[in-house]
Amino acid sequence: MFSGVNYKKMILDYDFSTDETNKEKIPAAENFPFVIKYTAFSKLVGGFAHWHWHDFFEITIPHQDRMIFQSPDHSETIRLGEAVFVNSSTLHTVSWDGDSSDKSTYTFFFDRSILSGNYGSVFDEKYVSPISMCRDLEFFVLRPTHKEGLRALTLLGDIVDLFKKESFGYELAARSALSEFWILLLSETSHFRENARSIDPTDNMRMKQMMNYIHEHFSEKIYLEDIASTAGISTRECSRCFKRQISQSPMDYLNQYRIRVAAELLKSTRKPVSLIGEECGFSSDSYFGRTFKQYMAQSPRDYRRKAL
Repeated sequence: MFSGVNYKKMILDYDFSTDETNKEKIPAAENFPFVIKYTAFSKLVGGFAHWHWHDFFEITIPHQDRMIFQSPDHSETIRLGEAVFVNSSTLHTVSWDGDSSDKSTYTFFFDRSILSGNYGSVFDEKYVSPISMCRDLEFFVLRPTHKEGLRALTLLGDIVDLFKKESFGYELAARSALSEFWILLLSETSHFRENARSIDPTDNMRMKQMMNYIHEHFSEKIYLEDIASTAGISTRECSRCFKRQISQSPMDYLNQYRIRVAAELLKSTRKPVSLIGEECGFSSDSYFGRTFKQYMAQSPRDYRRKAL
């Protein structure tokens, strides 16, 4: 259904990157905020997309089996022939069960205006907001096990073909197919939304504040108290917030971020390994080496040698 990875300019191949709040940078045009991205996970540090979010709706289609999608509340294995819809502003990470060196995906990113037109329109209030405002609906897996799921997946395949060919009118045709997909999504998720909780942005806001602090100060000596204070909460609540949102401790996230920056420096510069470790906040070469191997399954020198 989603065979092959050939693509033209409207299916973009760009590096996964985020800003200081872990918001993914998506190069979507203002006059048509709908893009499809091809991602080769061999290019990503550690072979996975680290915790991130964005304002767009997202649909990710794996080209291989057993993609692991995780949000703060749930984790799901996505099989070949399936897809996952991701609600806007959902914090999430994408990895694979096993070696990710040959894994890839197509990911749709589209703004709500593609479906709703003007904010507050009948399309927005009646069809888009019921999903965007549903706190229980962080993501939804689409499977070809019944008529509606199969039709939804077929529509996604049709949209990929439209973006590959870019024939005259493909934008209108893609929006039409996406609208039909959205009606099916509303039907498929109705049971989630019957007793939906209103969005409580407290944890999300705190996480962005604390992650931003880590990203700005990762090269310094950071204590748990420092991370907690930036969100105005206790160290215990800080740890609980990280656990609730991303199933990691604050210090685990700090070390993972430091290793991610170190890996990029190892690939892109000729700086000595010891200097990179120091610049990334590690107090000694041995501690840097142990931590790097813990997250990357190889030493910093081995990683550099393979990356160059």
